[in-house]
Amino acid sequence: MKIRGMKERLIVGLKWEGTFEEAFRGDIRKVIKEVSSRKDEIEDKVNDHEFAGVSIHDRRGGFTHYAGWEVKEGTSVPDGFELCHLPEADYLIFRHEKGKNIGDSYTEVLQNIYERGLTALKPEEVDSYDELPIKIELYPADHVLDEEMEFEIHIPVIK
Repeated sequence: MKIRGMKERLIVGLKWEGTFEEAFRGDIRKVIKEVSSRKDEIEDKVNDHEFAGVSIHDRRGGFTHYAGWEVKEGTSVPDGFELCHLPEADYLIFRHEKGKNIGDSYTEVLQNIYERGLTALKPEEVDSYDELPIKIELYPADHVLDEEMEFEIHIPVIK
C-alpha cells in the first residue's frame, strides 16, 4: 500500500442511492451497464480506459454511489448525469487482487490506516455511517462488469 497526494478530481457519471441489500441484489450493476452504454456522451475524460466507482456512506444501512469517468475541469455534464467531486487529499492506494474477497481487502485497508496513525477523510457535509466514509474503486473500463478482477482502491486520509 502506498500513499499519494492528489488534487481534486471530478467524476461524471450516474448516481445511485440505496441500501446494501439493493446493491447486493445487483442494482448498481444496472447503473454501471447504463453509464457504460452512454460513455460517449461524457467528454474530456482523463483516461477513457479507467472506470470509477465512488461510494459515499452517507446513510444508515446504505450509501450513495457514483459510476463514471474522471473528467477534466470545466467539462460539461450531460443531461441525466451527475458530477461528483473527490477531495484534494492524501490517498491510501491498495490493489485488490483477483479472486480475493472484497471484504478482506477493505479490512486490510482499514488495518493499514490504523497502523499508520491515519484517519479516513470524512466530508464535513456528510453524515458517515462507515469507518471508510469514501471508497473509490478504479476499474479497467472494458472489464468493469466482470465477476472477478483486479482493481485499485483509493481512500482519502488525513494524518
